[in-house]
Amino acid sequence: MKTCDVGIYRNCLEITNGSFRLAVTTDFGPRIIGGFINDGPNIFKVLPNIPMRGIGTGFTLYGGHRLWHAPQAVPRTYAPDNAPVEVLETDDGFEFICEVEEMTGIRKSILIELEEDSTFQVTHRLTNCGLWPVTLAPWALSIMAPGGLAVIPQYRSTEADFCTPDRSLVLWPNSSFNDPRLIFSDNYICLKQDPNCKRACKIGFNSEDGWIGYVNQGYALIKYFEPFVGDDVKYPDRGCNVEAYSCADFCEIETVAPLYELPPDDFCEHVEHWQGISDLPDLYAVGDVEEYLEPLLL
Repeated sequence: MKTCDVGIYRNCLEITNGSFRLAVTTDFGPRIIGGFINDGPNIFKVLPNIPMRGIGTGFTLYGGHRLWHAPQAVPRTYAPDNAPVEVLETDDGFEFICEVEEMTGIRKSILIELEEDSTFQVTHRLTNCGLWPVTLAPWALSIMAPGGLAVIPQYRSTEADFCTPDRSLVLWPNSSFNDPRLIFSDNYICLKQDPNCKRACKIGFNSEDGWIGYVNQGYALIKYFEPFVGDDVKYPDRGCNVEAYSCADFCEIETVAPLYELPPDDFCEHVEHWQGISDLPDLYAVGDVEEYLEPLLL
């Protein structure tokens, strides 16, 4: 077990698989605060240890990758994760477990396991330690370093009746269809991060391709997941299973599981598979994504 520092945060556990290295906080979390591909910079944005204003719970953003439970609501979603985590070594990796949230009765954990070369399986678990059933969805959010491009594949059905819609795009109140950071094509929806654009923009999509990615400075993080379909499957946020958020400081790529009716002493999980890619040219347009990134996808 090797420890490291990432920015101002100490006592992080380093997990390496080939050319892909992750750093996970132990003094708080669970948070994956560092992601390094080959000798590249941190793919995640590291933020100061300052509680968010206007929330009143003590929640601190910190940066990196975190686990929340949807649907988003104040103050429930913003239960703080400021206490040290328990670290358990497994056969293939490490599990990081936080204390039970006093506000919600939910316990969060993130299990990181090595897969093929330069890929990780990241399992997000929510356990209901309360006395009543809770309706929620595991929600995996990655705060990425500024200057890059979030990439969402736009599934298009070739078999559905032409009278039946096959996808949906969701916008949040502070977002606009004519935002210059948004790029639409037949195959992809992209959201740029622009440090000069102060207004936030958030979009969501029902991706049946099962991945979302972020490309920046020649490096890419691709997060794969299993999309669920069916009449009995309900996703939060008007049916989104992927979401992307861009502001002046960072870009966030998010995946969301379906809503679960979670009884006491039970748990639900959401699994992502992370692929780290390097040696990419700068990607600015959908054509670049199709030419350089698409052939490297798993």
